[in-house]
Amino acid sequence: MNRHDLQKQMINEALKHGFTDCEVFYLGGESFEVLLMEGEVSNYENSSEGGVSFRGTYEGRTGYAFSERLEEESIDFLLTAAKENAMLMSEEEREELFGGEQYPELKGYFPELEQVCVEKRIQLAKRMEEAALNGAENIASLDYCVLGIAKREVAIVNSLGLDISYTKNFASGYVSAIARNGEETKTGSAFWKGRDWADFDPEETGRRAARRGAGLLGAGTVDSGTYAAVLDGKAMTSLLSSFSGIFFAENVQKGFSLLKDRLGEQIAASCVTLRDDALLEGGYASVPFDSEGVAGKNKAVIENGCLKTLLYNRKSAKKDGMGSTGNGFKAGLTSPVKTACTNFFIQKGENTLEEILQQMGNGLYITDFMGLHAGTNAVSGDFSLSAEGFLAENGKITKPVEQITIAGNFYTLLSDILAVGADLYFAASGKGSPSVLVKEMTAAGK
Repeated sequence: MNRHDLQKQMINEALKHGFTDCEVFYLGGESFEVLLMEGEVSNYENSSEGGVSFRGTYEGRTGYAFSERLEEESIDFLLTAAKENAMLMSEEEREELFGGEQYPELKGYFPELEQVCVEKRIQLAKRMEEAALNGAENIASLDYCVLGIAKREVAIVNSLGLDISYTKNFASGYVSAIARNGEETKTGSAFWKGRDWADFDPEETGRRAARRGAGLLGAGTVDSGTYAAVLDGKAMTSLLSSFSGIFFAENVQKGFSLLKDRLGEQIAASCVTLRDDALLEGGYASVPFDSEGVAGKNKAVIENGCLKTLLYNRKSAKKDGMGSTGNGFKAGLTSPVKTACTNFFIQKGENTLEEILQQMGNGLYITDFMGLHAGTNAVSGDFSLSAEGFLAENGKITKPVEQITIAGNFYTLLSDILAVGADLYFAASGKGSPSVLVKEMTAAGK
């Protein structure tokens, strides 16, 4: 059954069955992925999925139900299940639907991306693989080389007149190269994501992974102590991702963040501006509206070190007497609405990486953190993480470093940033950061 027709019919039937208001949320997608191994296709996948989540108010209570069957026969099942679930809830937990507002124009779907034939996509993956294998000395093999395309569609229709949808797509490539010298092995990876095949350089992506892996061979540790440190974009992004929840209003309200009553205060160095931009052109996480139907917005969370706003969904915004910032999202059909970031990133500065290293002089250049789930405390901001990277002396990278543990506090780190680079990096999640120079960090080595 046509997706939109099903949504409209379900709304009409729900009102006839005693629901006073209701909403049908549709989530669908398609994906293509090809995995290479030694020049041959080892896995090929072309799949699609879709489903609807219904919520409605019945006898003053909100009930939910979902189905992956987009058929007229599923309507009765959904309405019956939602009624039964509603009776298990209290009236205090009733959810208010949103009638809509003016929405921005945001181009997210690029049909030409999918018009490249499968053979061409496989050839691009093979070029990336070959470049990785030949991109540096000591590259022994690859443990992963994949190229894919994904499309996502979201549509919300409710009884208040809301009827909105968007479709977005993107392509991605990922390669991981294994460097070996005797018994020592190191892995380097590179990732690309975009909406135009013309922006994809498979050779450079492959060579970047090879250089990263080979560059870590011969790594040693350093003396334990306090060091100035440059965190590259990937490393800083991983920290930002781990602690992004401290900026969610619902966590502040529950006492899971130390930012309570800090709006308007200086919480970071003046060179730090942290943004959440739902309408970022070409952004990985750009959306015209969130899962509650609230229009996407560009906003500074931290501006020149000052905390300007928290991130709100409709429920947490109502509790604080604020408006939603458009950050209420469902992780899937069966998931409730929670706060989530869109394009969440530290705004780039003007300094090149070389200039930041020169400013640091002597210290550590950190390129990767490990153990992020176990080694971070999302409430206190404390972290203790295994790390690898390079030693920098007189502003120059001298030798690779491993087997060190970096400890610190994320709130303190934000205040200790001395410079922000121009080399803005984005992860597939939409979170990003340039390289940053931090005044000091504690390293445990030998």
